[in-house]
Amino acid sequence: MDYIVILIIYKQYKMSLNNFDHNKLSSSSNITQDIRLVIPLFLLNKLKKHPLTQGTYPVSLGKITHQNNFQINHDNTEHHCLIYCQSGRGILEHRNKIRDVNRGDLVIYSPRQSFLFSTQPGHNNAFFWVNFSGKLADDFAERLLMKMDDGLANVGILSNIINDFDSLLALGSRGYTATNVIHAVHVLQQALSFLALQLRLTAFNNSSTFDIDDIETLMRNNLHQELSLDTLAHYSQLSKFHFAKKFKELTDTAPIQHFINMKMQQACLELDNSDKTIKTIAESLGYNDPYYFSRLFKKIVGMSPKQYRDSRHS
Repeated sequence: MDYIVILIIYKQYKMSLNNFDHNKLSSSSNITQDIRLVIPLFLLNKLKKHPLTQGTYPVSLGKITHQNNFQINHDNTEHHCLIYCQSGRGILEHRNKIRDVNRGDLVIYSPRQSFLFSTQPGHNNAFFWVNFSGKLADDFAERLLMKMDDGLANVGILSNIINDFDSLLALGSRGYTATNVIHAVHVLQQALSFLALQLRLTAFNNSSTFDIDDIETLMRNNLHQELSLDTLAHYSQLSKFHFAKKFKELTDTAPIQHFINMKMQQACLELDNSDKTIKTIAESLGYNDPYYFSRLFKKIVGMSPKQYRDSRHS
């Protein structure tokens, strides 16, 4: 595959485009210092078909850095639009509502959803934006939107997300080979999945005093014995029902199963790094019956403890 990308860096450039990548962009200033990366049509057609890129790929992306007014008008497009505020202040207009977009805020809207985003003059603005599409784009967007307030949420200043966007925007200087473009696509997917995780954690922490780190520490400190759902719920000062519900909402796993999984991870560590017998390892994890432990280990890991230990040498 031959990949070519067009990198346009605006310096002392009067914007005269009325339609860019299905977005109408305008500036009240004649001078801008923004970057945008546009993926041309012939390359998009290849990204749609390549098995390593067809899931989710960028259509266009950029960074707004100047202090004057700048607008993104998302109207009747066929792709998703995401905006992340590193610094500064913006205004979001959607469904007759006007909301502020501030440092650490994330904005995302799906195809054919109209909104107007404007940066505010006089602020040290730094906004990343990306339009993305693909077979899995709806799924990525859904994971984000389910924890957002009508397309807007605060995720804070995330250094890895800023680095991911900078990496995407540096694609032009790295060279437009197939390997570089495929890597860029996966950087975008990584950023989207991390933002979904961050939104989930933020929403959970804002609505609950439940501390998953404390619970996991409690589990890790008690791998040598059994922990009941009653004990875990009591530690969190919640009923069993609410504790189990909140735990699964955050981890996608039932609490006791999560605890057992941690035990099996520890068992793998012991099998890899010690000469302890399987019986001794089982007992150290609270299993007096080594046969039961072996069956449980095989169910979770996919092989018996002996097979796992022997696989080190194969």
